[in-house]
Amino acid sequence: MKNIGTLYTFEIKKILKNRLTIAMLIVTLAFTLIEAFTPRLYMSKEMTDALKEADGRVIDDALLNEMYPVLIDNGTVWTAENNMYMNIADMEKGILPDDAVLSDYSAEEMYKARKEKTYSVMKDDKLTESEIAWWEKRMSEIETPFTYRSFVGPLNLAQGLSLTLMCIMLISALCLSTVFTVEHRQKTDQLVISCRNGRRETYFVKTAAGLSVVTGCCLISAALLTLLIVLLYGLDGLDAAVQLELPWSAYPFTFGQFIAVQMVVMIAASILFASFAMAMSEVLKNSLAVTGVMVGLFIFGQLEIIPPRYRLIGQINSMLPSNQISTWSLLEHRLVGFDGHFLTTYAAAPLIYLALAILFTLIGRIAYDRFQVTGR
Repeated sequence: MKNIGTLYTFEIKKILKNRLTIAMLIVTLAFTLIEAFTPRLYMSKEMTDALKEADGRVIDDALLNEMYPVLIDNGTVWTAENNMYMNIADMEKGILPDDAVLSDYSAEEMYKARKEKTYSVMKDDKLTESEIAWWEKRMSEIETPFTYRSFVGPLNLAQGLSLTLMCIMLISALCLSTVFTVEHRQKTDQLVISCRNGRRETYFVKTAAGLSVVTGCCLISAALLTLLIVLLYGLDGLDAAVQLELPWSAYPFTFGQFIAVQMVVMIAASILFASFAMAMSEVLKNSLAVTGVMVGLFIFGQLEIIPPRYRLIGQINSMLPSNQISTWSLLEHRLVGFDGHFLTTYAAAPLIYLALAILFTLIGRIAYDRFQVTGR
């Protein structure tokens, strides 16, 4: 029991050799390939190249007046002649009312409407006056008029990371929930707890092994997805403002900055998933129950069933990992406040995830220490 390194390596090998783990790794690989190649089914290389023709141009009256005459059916029909303006027209349609005719608006009117819609979204989400004032300072950092950049690669990567997180959750739920329960099922726990320091050291070594496997899978999956996106689409446009895709977001982020934030959130979430799965499996002594709870929470996070008036519940729901890593989280403006200071959910969520991971680990440790082998 004193050779911690050997035990740690053994636990990692035991997790990786589990048939369920191997199956989930194959599924994760398949999902990564699907997520990387699927956009190509809807957007050909010719279309991607066409979107780059307006790259680097300022979205002002000159560009809009050039775009309007070639739009077909208010920018819903795209041809080789007007395809270069597709993202610009889509951005404008996202800003203006649904029944608006794009050609009726100047650049100044478009940017004014963008700001008004952003404030409208904040009020719908029940933001306080102090929160809105906080956002006003951040919004001043967003440069307008926007400079158009083709961002196909970064957008596909940002959207693909959501599916990667789902795979990491499933690996944690299915593969780590048996790390402790297998001892009880196979009745080898008697051997473990009869050893010197059997409970104290074994628990933390097993936990460390589980965290290492899940975090490693997270990093490798994200790296593989990034590599595929680079090869298929490139990563031009990392410096594009996220408002080109979600125009009423108040975050002064580029796509590169947002992807970096996503990676931090995903790593913290993977630690939370792993610690929850292992600790709760020890508390409940039932791996299926833990899997059901984790999958249920993940699915619940995807449902739009909480009215905006229930701010606290809605904010908790928005901070679930499945929502926090989504590109739609760029429209989550509710802040976490304390003592007159505010944090965005991107800053608060990883801290909360890590704090919960520590709490779950301690709960699991207590359950592991108190377990008594009886009735054998």
